[in-house]
Amino acid sequence: MRALWAYGLVLSMVGLAGCTGTTEDTKGVAATATPSAVTLSISGAVSVLLSTDGTGPEASKPCTSRPDAKTQVGAEVRVRDDKGKTLGTQKLPMGDTEGSPFKMCSFYFSFEVSGASEKYEMSIEGFPPMHYIREDIRRGLLFYETEQGTLIQQ
Repeated sequence: MRALWAYGLVLSMVGLAGCTGTTEDTKGVAATATPSAVTLSISGAVSVLLSTDGTGPEASKPCTSRPDAKTQVGAEVRVRDDKGKTLGTQKLPMGDTEGSPFKMCSFYFSFEVSGASEKYEMSIEGFPPMHYIREDIRRGLLFYETEQGTLIQQ
């Protein structure tokens, strides 16, 4: 029994001797932490009035914009950093009907871009570019296209 106990003690000591608190790769060089890329999730919606009398598609049904609206299926959403480099683009998909009696068609967008910058420029096809800081974007961006064809942030 003593021999078995002594054998276990020796194995434990050998095992502990290999634990130095640092990790090494197979080349004998200490491993370093690799910084991960910083990303920023951008999400939001552009809403367009369909009707004020409740006519139009039912709520939560797919919709397209009025023909005279600038916001249409396939319009491009583009984000640039403070140096003008394009970080990401997305085309607006089919919208969803919301509201009663004011019926809106809301076009949602969501994508991730490099978040290394503090200032961003976002543009929605057909409208002038808008400028944001990282915190504004992190909160989400909601827009409304007026009947005059301008874009207002909600």
